[in-house]
Parts: sequence; C-alpha cells; structure tokens
Amino acid sequence: MLRTGILAAGVLVLSGCSDGCSNSIINRADAPDGLHSAVLFQRDCGATTGFSTQVSVVEHGDQPTGGGNTFRADDDHGAAVAGKWGGPWAEVKWLAPDHLLISYAAKSRLFEQDDEVSGVRISYQQVTR
Repeated sequence: MLRTGILAAGVLVLSGCSDGCSNSIINRADAPDGLHSAVLFQRDCGATTGFSTQVSVVEHGDQPTGGGNTFRADDDHGAAVAGKWGGPWAEVKWLAPDHLLISYAAKSRLFEQDDEVSGVRISYQQVTR
C-alpha cells in the first residue's frame, strides 16, 4: 500500500513538470546545406492564452521542444494579421546555409527575436499585410 502511494505521488509530481502547452508544426524549411531546419509552429498553452507563432532552429530532422528558441510572437489581441493557424502570420526562408530570414506580420507582439542561434544568423522583416 505504501509503495502504491509513493508511486502515485511520483506520477503526480512528474506530470506537474509539463507546461501544459502543445506545438503544432506549420512549416519546416531545411537549410541548403542540410545541417539545420527552421521550424515554424503554433504554440497553444490553453484557453487562457491566445495562439502564438514561434520558430526554432534545430539540427536537421529534429523537432522543437518547448517554446521557440529563435522567435516568439502573438497577435497582440488581434492587432496583427493572423495566419491560417490562428497565431500571427509569419514565414521562414533560408538566404544561405547559415542565414535565415523570418518575415512576420506588422503589429505582432514580440517576446523573442534572436540574432543568432546554433551558428545560424537570423534576419527579420516586418510585413504589412
């Protein structure tokens, strides 16, 4: 009985480690040299938050885990144009094997916008749509 209680408590503690968010991949663009991928995804953290659009630069074939490691934005309560997935519109394009362009909707509220991730330089272009 004690063993069952300890096991149940362990499961509850581990399940509490999840942030309750899920990622839905919108687009994956592989770098020209095949070493990296730019993954554009929607992150949904439940009914009390809106959808966000995020980008992670990962090694080729890997999936993003957690939030985007490169770019994170939401539509600022409807101010930015939404993509078909519900978060603010964005797209990714490789300019060179080590240079990524992220275009995103004007009026997006930005939470992360890194200039370099994993040896990849990142440029940004705000687009009025």
